[in-house]
This record gives sequence, structure tokens and C-alpha cells, in this order.
Amino acid sequence: MNFCFWNLNNQDLTDLLYDLIDEQKIDLLFLAECHLKPADVLRKLNKTTNAFYFCAGINCDKIQIYTKFKDSLLGLLSETRRMTARYLYSPVLSNGITLLCLHLPSKVNWTGDDQAAYMMGVKSFIDSVESLVGHKRTIVFGDFNMHPFEHGLVQSTGFHTTMDRAIARRLVRKVDGIDYDFFYNPMWSFLGDLGKGKVSGTHYYSPAKPISYHWHLFDQVIMRPELIDYFDDDYLDIITDIKGTHLLTKAGLIDSRHYSDHLPIKFSYNL
Repeated sequence: MNFCFWNLNNQDLTDLLYDLIDEQKIDLLFLAECHLKPADVLRKLNKTTNAFYFCAGINCDKIQIYTKFKDSLLGLLSETRRMTARYLYSPVLSNGITLLCLHLPSKVNWTGDDQAAYMMGVKSFIDSVESLVGHKRTIVFGDFNMHPFEHGLVQSTGFHTTMDRAIARRLVRKVDGIDYDFFYNPMWSFLGDLGKGKVSGTHYYSPAKPISYHWHLFDQVIMRPELIDYFDDDYLDIITDIKGTHLLTKAGLIDSRHYSDHLPIKFSYNL
């Protein structure tokens, strides 16, 4: 089952979206910063078939969802303005899994401390959804607007992620007498020239300041340890080319002039 998330930066990339789902065999497409009308997107996605549906929400105005599954197989669990939690049926897992797609506040207006503080509310939302469904088979993905190593991602009162699946399989870590559940984050593998994929991030910004990371790995997928065995490591990637259309400039940077200032990510689970 193949997933794709892309922050479109309010660009009309509907033709590319069709090529993307066709080339990568995408089953579930999640879009952020998408001002397009769902009918117009569906018209392009289904120009050769009627495979895709639009999954409407109630409160979340940051995410649009297009899938090959009807509402009965992808049900709405809970939403906030920035997060949508969906139940996904799986024939190999009883009670299915939980998908949580998000678009968190940007660093343009928020500091890292602001973002870390905000994570307590996100954690509360995740805890409430997992309590509702009665299991922790949860996948969280989208535009976190944070690097994998920032406090909001790794702190116990936030997502509590780890780069090491062996550590994640311990399920919990005790801090000051309280157990905190782990998330596993495979996106660490993209950091640096020797890492996975062709680029070290999904967003590029190089300000003339004393400290600059240049590449920013804001778009990520993380998962509870229960789903690690179902995750396809080989499929995970940051997409830089779509059927011969290069999303990077000749200098190897993101071509935000013609496309989005974010690159899409793809990931897959054997469900």
C-alpha cells in the first residue's frame, strides 16, 4: 500500500500529480497547502480511470486526501485544524491502522521552543485517538516543520521518536517514573551526502545567518514500533523526478520557481 505526501506551496501541479500517482503506483495521496478545488484535482487524477476518491474532512483545512479507497475503508476518527486522523482498513491487521496526517506551524513565525511547547497538545491528540481505537498501530506523516533531531520530535512529551528501530522495539522509555511510548523515525537516513536518496531534505533555505542547515527535512513519516515489520524500507524516498520532470535545478536545489518549495515523500506498508 503506497502513500505520498506533498506540500504544494499553493501551486497548481495537477498534471504532475497524475504522473506522480501513475509512476509511483500511489494508493493514498495527501496534499498540504493545496488551494485547488477537489473536483479539479479529481478530474486530473482520474483522466484515464475512475480510481480516486476525495476524502472530505470536518475541521482540518490544512490537508486534502485523495485515495483509491471509499469512505467505508478510510474513516474519519478525529480532526483539528492542523491534523486529521483516519482509520484505514487492513485485511492483515484486525481493527486496521490509524493514519494521522499533519501540517504543523512554520518556523517563519514560530521558534523551536514554540514548536516544542506545541507538541504537548499534539501528543494529547494522538493519545486520545489511540485510546478511541484501542490500539497503537499509528502512522504519523506530513509537514512537521521540524528536523528529525529537534526537541519537538525527540522529547518524551512530544513525538518521542528514535532513529534506531531496536530502541523503538522496547516500546516505552521511563522518564521520572512515567512511561512514554516510542515512535520510530526512518527519515534520519536521508541526512548527509552518504545518506539515503538523492537529497538531504525536502525543503531548501539558506539564509545569510551564522547558523544555517541549508537542507531541511521537514516532511517526514514516523510510526509506532508495532508497524515497523510492515514498513517497506526500500520504497521510502524523497521524490526528485516525476516521469522526466526534474523538481531540482541544475545546481541540485529545489526548483521552487516552477514547482513547490517542498519535495514530495513516498512510503509504503505491506498491509
